[in-house]
Amino acid sequence: MKIKNLIYWLPLTLLLVTIFSCSSHDRDDILNSLPEHDHDEMSKVILQFRNSSDPNLIREYVYEVPEGSTEIPITDISLPTGTYNVEIKFYSQHENHLHDVTDEIFIEDADDHFVFYQKIDSKGLSITYADHDNIDTLGRKLGHHTVWTVEDQAFSTVYIYLLHQPAKKDPEATSAALLGGEIDLEAHFTVKNKDIK
Repeated sequence: MKIKNLIYWLPLTLLLVTIFSCSSHDRDDILNSLPEHDHDEMSKVILQFRNSSDPNLIREYVYEVPEGSTEIPITDISLPTGTYNVEIKFYSQHENHLHDVTDEIFIEDADDHFVFYQKIDSKGLSITYADHDNIDTLGRKLGHHTVWTVEDQAFSTVYIYLLHQPAKKDPEATSAALLGGEIDLEAHFTVKNKDIK
């Protein structure tokens, strides 16, 4: 009786093992075929400024690292006095074109990322995380949407860090080093009121 049971169950067991084995390989093949965008290869940032009191006043500033360069360039931002709603967008090199990875960072991988804005030798500039900013699963703001207030005679250097898996997400930190994690991208800007000569 036991031999008959063994003869019955052995082929069925082998069939199930084969099916699950194939399913696992198929799943791996599908996952491996999906395009991956390495955040470490990000080379372009766009800051879009919208004046909160004048919707027609829109400015975009591009920060881009030339291919093969090891230097960190500086992009100059010159704005009229006012308050601006600012959106940051990130792009990575993918084959022969730049791929927008903003949604990957702030939606798909929200728990793993944080944008930190560090002001250096700053006068007349404030940066706050917007009320409608993207948040992670713990409700922490990520720095996708910010509010910049440019006062008369404002001048500041701003370092923007996209951090990967930071230990903390604190907009009030004094430096990126205190937040931990790895730097996916670092961008440098100077910000001034456009009336400054």
